Amino acid sequence: MSPSVTWESLAERPVPPWYADAKLGILLCWGPFSVPAWAPASGEPSRVAAEQGWDYLFSHDPRSEWYGNGMEIPGSPTHRHHRASWGRMGRYDSFVQAFRLGLRDWDPAGSIGPIADSGARYLVATAKHHDGFAAWPARRRNPRKRGWQSARDVVGELAEAVRGRGMRFGVYYSAGLDWTFGGTPIRSLPDVQGAIPRTRSYASYVDAHWRELISRYSPSILWSDVGSPASQDLLGLFSDYYESVPDGVVNDRFGQPDPDEHGGLARGIVRAVGRIPPFRGRHPAHTRGMHPARHADFHTVDSEAFPAPDDRPWECVRSLGYSCGYSSEETEDHVLPVAALVRLLCDVVSRGGNLLLGVGPRADGTLSPLHVQRLRGLGEWLKLNGEAIYGSRPWGDPGGSSTEDGIEVRFTTRGMTTYAILLGTPAGRTIVLPSLRLLPYAGVRVLGSLGFASWYQEGKDIHVRLSEPLRESPAHVVSITPQPR
Repeated sequence: MSPSVTWESLAERPVPPWYADAKLGILLCWGPFSVPAWAPASGEPSRVAAEQGWDYLFSHDPRSEWYGNGMEIPGSPTHRHHRASWGRMGRYDSFVQAFRLGLRDWDPAGSIGPIADSGARYLVATAKHHDGFAAWPARRRNPRKRGWQSARDVVGELAEAVRGRGMRFGVYYSAGLDWTFGGTPIRSLPDVQGAIPRTRSYASYVDAHWRELISRYSPSILWSDVGSPASQDLLGLFSDYYESVPDGVVNDRFGQPDPDEHGGLARGIVRAVGRIPPFRGRHPAHTRGMHPARHADFHTVDSEAFPAPDDRPWECVRSLGYSCGYSSEETEDHVLPVAALVRLLCDVVSRGGNLLLGVGPRADGTLSPLHVQRLRGLGEWLKLNGEAIYGSRPWGDPGGSSTEDGIEVRFTTRGMTTYAILLGTPAGRTIVLPSLRLLPYAGVRVLGSLGFASWYQEGKDIHVRLSEPLRESPAHVVSITPQPR
């Protein structure tokens, strides 16, 4: 680490433009939990926690990546499913072995194909989730579980396949939770605090893994989860990372507890909630009981808990379904339809954020037809309307407005062009955009439409006249050049 690097100098480091321009990423949630591939379809996790409480969420957890925890909670749906499907002798170790053996036939290029079709500009791959399994042949082996890593270089082969499709590559690593070091079952928020490993040897283990991931794969994103060990030298890690990957970025989940703190969940909640930016609605689930990160290039929020407007980069994290990992229990009714995905992306981007979609492959690395259909549908919309999304910035009121017939409108801008994104399809041939004034020579067009568009000003509103009605679509984009006054 350079002696000139300080926390203050890191704070002054500009966020690389590629991140703010990318807008759409994929979080690939894949590991041994993809073998049982099951979780109760109890609802979107942050909503379940808000409405039913955290104890209920942990016992009815809809995230298949938490299978290893749920199977140990007597009476939980996952525990009952596990007993019925795998018997009394079914241990999580058997899923690790099955996953390792199944990797022999895995085709990374085939796995990435539907994801690239979504229009995503970056992918964050699971290097290690809470179960502690390392998805690469790590030099620093798990000291408590033999064979708890992949012999095949899953992370490296994913990096090659992702970059081959023109996307950026990042790594997800659960530093705060590693169930092989103890702490399960987690039944409540206080249990989370107690499950976090606190030894210096674990901090060394985590640091060695991060540094190996950086040196081997040069990831554009370091995506940590559930905080970092108290004694880990994060300033040194970040300094060395930026020196190795000058345009790399780190998320805001590297928060560390005080070195002398041995519990005290309430103190952690007060400390975290008191220092994170204000949010509309619920605070994102990951901040509850977590310590704030001392440095981050971007902030993360869960589901639709959008942050108050400011200039800081942020990312909305949302799975296609209730689970980030693949769950065979999820059906058509549990997975966001294409229209909802498109509108969520437009809403997030118009507020200055990126959307990170959680996608879970099956054990063999393939995606379910349900997920493929959603991703390709999103990609088809972006092929026609991507100029309003990629490289754009928010314009006007982040809450947008509504047309005369009640269709919500979101605004983005790029260069001298403003984009009015209609979250629905107008019924007629006239679109009324409220509170906009155009220069007399302004040009208006509807992206992806073969028809012609003209406009006239009536009071403070713009009337856009179409030569033919618009076809049904999740969202339509009206391009206005130059920008409205």
